[in-house]
Amino acid sequence: MDINNLAKRAKELWSGWELRSLILLSLFLQILLIFIGNRRKYSSRILLGIIVWSAYLSADSVAIFALGLASRSQGAGSQTTPTNPNPNLIPAFWAPIFLVHLGGPDTITAYALEDNELWLRHLLQLATQTTWASYALFKSWGKDPLILIAIPIFVAGMIKYGERILVLWLASSKKFRATQNEEVETFQGKFDKQLKSHDFLDMSIGPLKECLKFNGIKPKALYLHEAHLLFQMFKILFADLALSHSSHMASYHILLNKNATEAFNVIEVELGFMYDVLFTKVTRICPLRSILRSISFLSFTSALVAFYLMIVNKCSAYPETEVIISYILLGGGVVLEIYAVIMLLLSDWAMYQLTLLKSPWANSVYSAIYCISIFFNKKRWERSMAQHDLADAQITKNGSLCSTVKNYLAKLRGSRTADDFFRKLLGKYNIQGWEVVSFELKDLIFDYLKDKRSRYSHQMPHTDPGRNDLKEILAERGDQVLKSEGCFAEFGWSVIEFDFHATLLLWHVATDICYRDDVLKRRGDANNFTLSRSLSNYMLYLLCELPNMLPKGIGEMRYKQTGIQLTEFSWCWRVIPAPPVTKWDSQNFSDLIRKKESNVSVLHDACKLAKALQSHQVQNRWTNERKWMMISKMWVEMLTYAAVQCGWREHGQALTHGGELLTRVCLLMAHLGLNEQCVTSDQKTNSKAEGGP
Repeated sequence: MDINNLAKRAKELWSGWELRSLILLSLFLQILLIFIGNRRKYSSRILLGIIVWSAYLSADSVAIFALGLASRSQGAGSQTTPTNPNPNLIPAFWAPIFLVHLGGPDTITAYALEDNELWLRHLLQLATQTTWASYALFKSWGKDPLILIAIPIFVAGMIKYGERILVLWLASSKKFRATQNEEVETFQGKFDKQLKSHDFLDMSIGPLKECLKFNGIKPKALYLHEAHLLFQMFKILFADLALSHSSHMASYHILLNKNATEAFNVIEVELGFMYDVLFTKVTRICPLRSILRSISFLSFTSALVAFYLMIVNKCSAYPETEVIISYILLGGGVVLEIYAVIMLLLSDWAMYQLTLLKSPWANSVYSAIYCISIFFNKKRWERSMAQHDLADAQITKNGSLCSTVKNYLAKLRGSRTADDFFRKLLGKYNIQGWEVVSFELKDLIFDYLKDKRSRYSHQMPHTDPGRNDLKEILAERGDQVLKSEGCFAEFGWSVIEFDFHATLLLWHVATDICYRDDVLKRRGDANNFTLSRSLSNYMLYLLCELPNMLPKGIGEMRYKQTGIQLTEFSWCWRVIPAPPVTKWDSQNFSDLIRKKESNVSVLHDACKLAKALQSHQVQNRWTNERKWMMISKMWVEMLTYAAVQCGWREHGQALTHGGELLTRVCLLMAHLGLNEQCVTSDQKTNSKAEGGP
């Protein structure tokens, strides 16, 4: 076959299938997004993130390009080609379907917080694409009976795209803050009327439920109402506004009557509500939204039925390919609408609204949905935290291009899973594994926060140094644990003489040294080290992968220099319990690196700290368990310090990849009153006296 004829036939084939391929691709992207768009709420898998990111960015581009192509093709309806003998090859209602696709699925409206700020661009895009779709309908008006079917689809597209723009606008930072600024007085006013501040300290959970109108709620549904109440407070905090004294005291008493697991579960539901508000259309059910959804569903259903009757009655002749594609588009639209309604009914929002009715039929429906969610193991968080161990990072100085490529390929070959492969392919080496957030760790964190809260009383009229200074309590990053354990004199230098990043690094290395030293000498049960090591590795992961969630500093430079120095002696860490030097311990390692001391690296200080920890255990006759419990508390205190230093916007952005333990700890602290946005009764009195809000 002649090459020219082959090229000509390929061009004709593409000309005939160009629009068909694009509209099927657009439908596929919508199906993909509606099924996996919300899974990133509880999953941190890099492969899932890549798929969602690719589909989200491609969906609009494909739909816009195809809509322009469809509009242009309508103008050439009277022309024929070998692959398009029928001038009505492209049905007029294909153009409005792209408007529906541009409206997007309910499960994802924004990939990141920044996308919400682009609502004005989408509004302009709606006007432009509506013009193109209208042009396509106008060009075909009166030429084809199917033009009548395009009208209800056009209406559905306007509704879905308009809903998307509305959601983006409401979630934009300026509008979000303005909305909360308008609602904060109304929300907090009901607490001021229902609850008197002098009753808070002695109030039990029974009277509190009555004041909050939680009485009559099914016991299994109480967590939803508690989470929704905390969510309303979270929105105020997220808008950088202050919470009234009565508001956060109510949340304090709610959490105080729960164990650690229950408290974390309520926080997970609360974060799910916030994720839906910021990144999806799945928000509270209201009559107007129900009406719009009904119109959209009926529009697609009526279009499908009308198309079927038209084809059966042979009112118009279309190629079989066009008929099949049209059935797929209309049928797919109906199925996606039904799936969206089902997902909405199974959501926490619908379950919350049902229990508000407090009627027998609503409780029965709730029980059925609750059983379904348990059967399908509904997830809200994977309850895991990323791990990064500096000793296993193998950081080296920049070498030749050849050695760099060689090391890169070696790391790719070492991938154990597809997710691990893609993570390394993208250069994300800072996630070396995952550790489950155990019940023991939740108990440790929650008990620590309650103890921290017990040292701060909102009722004191004057600040009591060392007890009631909130700023001082929130500034604790390890020193308070050392003081309570009576060893601040020995280890306090590791906190007060360094910035937070340096303290994190030297305690991370010291924790690793003590762990390997104790395992080598078989001191105690290895399970005693788990909490300390998992928190240590998690905090280092934050330093490397999410530095914006930690206080500012030169952590990256310290990390790199410490890692380079540590890699030079990596043979000490590779094999346990039989390294090349069989009598190796923390003292041997300290002697080896003493000659390599650096102004930026904290390796020498870390070895000094590890040696002091091991010596303190022997000299003060501490058990191995007590030493490791102290180290665990040190890491919890550093975790809480980092949590309150992180901005709410960074916490919100972290929700797009499953959320972080750091965010959950920060919310627990805020709801317990351990946040500077929580106003005390004295501050409220002073602000009113000064004419404040």
